[in-house]
Amino acid sequence: MMNAAHLHLVLNHFPVIGSAIAIFVLIIGILKKSDDIKKTGAMIIVLTALITIPVYLSGEDAQAKIEGNYDDVDEEFVEPHEDFALYSFIAMDIAGLFALGSLLMYRKQKALPNSVTYLLLIVLLIVNGMMAYTANLGGKIHHPEIREDKLPWESGTGSVTNENKSGNYIDDGDKDESDSESEDDD
Repeated sequence: MMNAAHLHLVLNHFPVIGSAIAIFVLIIGILKKSDDIKKTGAMIIVLTALITIPVYLSGEDAQAKIEGNYDDVDEEFVEPHEDFALYSFIAMDIAGLFALGSLLMYRKQKALPNSVTYLLLIVLLIVNGMMAYTANLGGKIHHPEIREDKLPWESGTGSVTNENKSGNYIDDGDKDESDSESEDDD
């Protein structure tokens, strides 16, 4: 059975990847001067906006599932992720509505005007940046390797593992003062 946190983790990649694919398709449509490709890009925007809805809505339940339950979760990133996710959600759905409106408005005409396509592209570039930033904040909740300010090996415990020239790992944190004094004597 899939819970809300699992659903959120499964779906949260779609807004970032979907908007990036739509950007790529719109650029191809512009370069090839193909209305079918431009309309395909607009349809990808609509579909990405639709999938953003369950991604956003599952976030609240995902938050409730993880808060206070896991030692490796950094809860200080939950609130910023949640706040920026709202802005990204709104921006993506506005882009989706704009793309849907464009498709409906120009469904009878073969040509989707370049001005509309360029506007979609500009809006989508902004939205994709917002989605990427939201995803980055979300990743910091559970992925210490992307937290530049809080790397596990910089936690101040005094135990840092390094690889020596032979490929063996040594633990610098186990050195005591007598080891460092004998090294100074050499």
